[in-house]
Amino acid sequence: MKLLKTLFFLLITPLVTAILFLSVNQVNGAASNHYLTHFSFDKKDTIKKDTLKVSRSKDTVTSVTDTIHKVTLKKKEGSLSSKVNYTAQDSILADLDGKYLYLYKDASVTYENLTLKADFIRIDQKTMTVYAKGLKDSTGVYAGRPFFTGTGNDVIADSLAYNFKSKKAKVWAGVSSEGEGFIRGGQMKLNEEKEGFLKNGIYTTCNDPSHVHYGIEISKAKVAQNRIITGPAHLFIEDIPIPIILPFGFFPKTSKRSNGILFPSVGEDAEKGFFMRGLGYYVGLGDYMDLAFQSSLFTNGSYDLDLSSRYNVRYDYSGNFALHYSNQKFGEPGTVSYSNTRDFHVNWSHTQSSTATGSTFSASVNAGTSKYYQNTGNYIPLNQRFNNTLQSSVSYSKAWLGTPFNLSTAFTHSQEINTGVINLGFPSLAFTVSRINPFDSKRRVGPQKWYNKIGLSYNLQFDNQLSTFDSLLFKKNTLDTVRSGIKHTIPISTSFTIAKNFFLTPSINYNEYWYFKTLTKAWNPQANRVDNINNYGFSTARDYGFSTGLSTKLFGIKEFKKTSGIRAIRHVLTPTLAYFYRPDFGSDKYGYYKTVQSDSLGRTTTYSIFENSLYGGPARGTNNSLSFSLDNILEMKVRSKKDTINGEQKISILEGLSFSTNYNFAADSFKLAPINFSGRTTLFKKVYINFGGILDPYYYTSTGRRVNEYSINRNGKLVSLTSGFFSLSSSFNSKSKRTAPISPQQYRDLTLIEPNPNNFIDFDIPWNFSVNYFLNYTKTYSISSAKSLSQAINFNGQFSLTPKWVIGFTSGVDITNAKLSPTSLSINRDLHCWDLAMSWTPFGFYKSYSIDLRVKSSILQDLKLSKRSPYYAGDNF
Repeated sequence: MKLLKTLFFLLITPLVTAILFLSVNQVNGAASNHYLTHFSFDKKDTIKKDTLKVSRSKDTVTSVTDTIHKVTLKKKEGSLSSKVNYTAQDSILADLDGKYLYLYKDASVTYENLTLKADFIRIDQKTMTVYAKGLKDSTGVYAGRPFFTGTGNDVIADSLAYNFKSKKAKVWAGVSSEGEGFIRGGQMKLNEEKEGFLKNGIYTTCNDPSHVHYGIEISKAKVAQNRIITGPAHLFIEDIPIPIILPFGFFPKTSKRSNGILFPSVGEDAEKGFFMRGLGYYVGLGDYMDLAFQSSLFTNGSYDLDLSSRYNVRYDYSGNFALHYSNQKFGEPGTVSYSNTRDFHVNWSHTQSSTATGSTFSASVNAGTSKYYQNTGNYIPLNQRFNNTLQSSVSYSKAWLGTPFNLSTAFTHSQEINTGVINLGFPSLAFTVSRINPFDSKRRVGPQKWYNKIGLSYNLQFDNQLSTFDSLLFKKNTLDTVRSGIKHTIPISTSFTIAKNFFLTPSINYNEYWYFKTLTKAWNPQANRVDNINNYGFSTARDYGFSTGLSTKLFGIKEFKKTSGIRAIRHVLTPTLAYFYRPDFGSDKYGYYKTVQSDSLGRTTTYSIFENSLYGGPARGTNNSLSFSLDNILEMKVRSKKDTINGEQKISILEGLSFSTNYNFAADSFKLAPINFSGRTTLFKKVYINFGGILDPYYYTSTGRRVNEYSINRNGKLVSLTSGFFSLSSSFNSKSKRTAPISPQQYRDLTLIEPNPNNFIDFDIPWNFSVNYFLNYTKTYSISSAKSLSQAINFNGQFSLTPKWVIGFTSGVDITNAKLSPTSLSINRDLHCWDLAMSWTPFGFYKSYSIDLRVKSSILQDLKLSKRSPYYAGDNF
């Protein structure tokens, strides 16, 4: 009997196995309401030897193959609403009861928008629950951890279970991305509302899988769709717990902006006592704009108020705005050193997308009181502290497509910080008609006649300008100093070609000026002075002139032997001869100039009634001048192995060298104008050289008086150099180590710091260095020296001491005064999920330092440590 049982078992086992492979529609003999039927293997699957060692229980029948199995579980009445697809690279096993399916090696299960991948997956066909985990490889390393996506956040875990029907899950030692942060470790349950319940986990923005550099240990938490709410939690940094326990916590986790409190930083200021800086509130105004209000409070009563906003409408426009107000107190009240200052500063930047057509609007505003940075002590980079001018411009332009008409208007602002002088243009308007040819026709047949080439254009300029001091800007009488005017310009010109190589360009220029007040001067015998009287009312003036220019190009080429390294040298000269005539508009018949007694002796002077007007008036005196200019370009061709086609390379010796002057036949003295020259060239494609100056042909006395006599007749010198400049600049850098294009996250980070690009450190460039040399010369005739020469060298750069350390520097030498220029040193350390930035100005008026250690992620931007010594604190470090 025992032998019969053994023979029966040996015969029936292969038979059952064959039936399972050949009749896959009947894997299980009994079906249930939860049983998923009709699964089939790919026709291309082949049966090979099992490569995995799998323990088999007594009630399982195995099917082994090492190729990819792709199975589709079809819908059955009372079952799931969608198909369940699953694959495995190594094998798929099913038990005889039909309850479990086992997937091994690179297994994947897909249901609707959910995808689960792991090295081991078990499917319970009765409860519709999948369980996934990793497996140890041949080296004993736990690999192939479950990766779950489609629930709103990606999850990686040591193991997890998910029910298709209830849509609930349980995760052990998982890592889930939540906005910019991650939740690691512990146990988590997920419900059908995609809410998570965490126990003993860590919240961090550090993405290092091997070691979390910092985090917040959470005893329990609820992870909702757009927020994380925690119970007791505490911070740890580099595995060191911070002995501060938070009873609860709230972390936003959304890609959209949300309203919230901006937490301050605290510290001590040497002049103003303890402070709380940056306390405020953030408001997201829809999808395209936000608003932040911040304040800084000091124990001596000083305070700062800041209002900032950003906006961005994609493919249309973007910008940012900031308004700063400061009330600062220094010294002890009641003492001589006490002072109370009030300052403000406004920044506005607006850019319209280039895709817009027809009209554009742009703004660049940088305005405020001249003492703002000095009184507030706000940190700004050293190279920006010596910008003594604040400039602003708000402009709008409109072009009518298909017509020659264009309109533009602008508000301009210029402010000298040192002197407090402020210049405002509000508003300026320009209307132009582009060049048209009134005697030409689109239906013309054949080449243009001389009259077809006659063209004219029109320009209208309307301006209002105010020049005053910032302290007087809002006084009552300030508007009386506004200068207004309208100027019309109509140029008429044409061009001809003479003898194929000469270009003649005659033109007539007509100008008309409209003003709203004129000037009358009268002698005041009682005060013994000349009084200025403004006459309000509409007045006009006009002038005109004729000019013609003749130019050509001359080429000089010197060729060398083919065996020579230099193939040829080419010299291109562009001489231009121009004649200009303008009548004397100072004649009495025009009425633009008058005479007035200037002293008690009865002497008189001539003045223009438009003397203080915006555009001035027509010029006095006849201009009958001939001007001459000469441009030079010098190039050389040399042999080059880099050019595989011609074997030649073009090198520029002089990119430009120009001379210009003019001779006025109608002038009563100094008819020949000084000669202006300038040049530029580039050496070795790295060194940029610029130079220029003024050469005067007239003689100067020892006291500096200019004499109406050529110097060659007095001292034999053809010309004398009255002023000149020379500059040399170059920059060097190593190749970037970045091999991949910039990521969207990096692009977003760059966009956030765009208002201050100096905050961005490129760790992928090992080093860079820039140097600039300046020389300025002015001939003077003081007793101490007959020459004024100033020289300076400025240099800056950065280098990577290690892949994570970057050191930057800015310095220079004032050669004239034998002093060091303002110097600063910066050190930046990439701490993976943290940034360390240090800046130090060791000497000078701006002697200061700053140290900032902060988390990179913007969601925890208030997790930082800052230490600063503002430059107004003197030597108190």
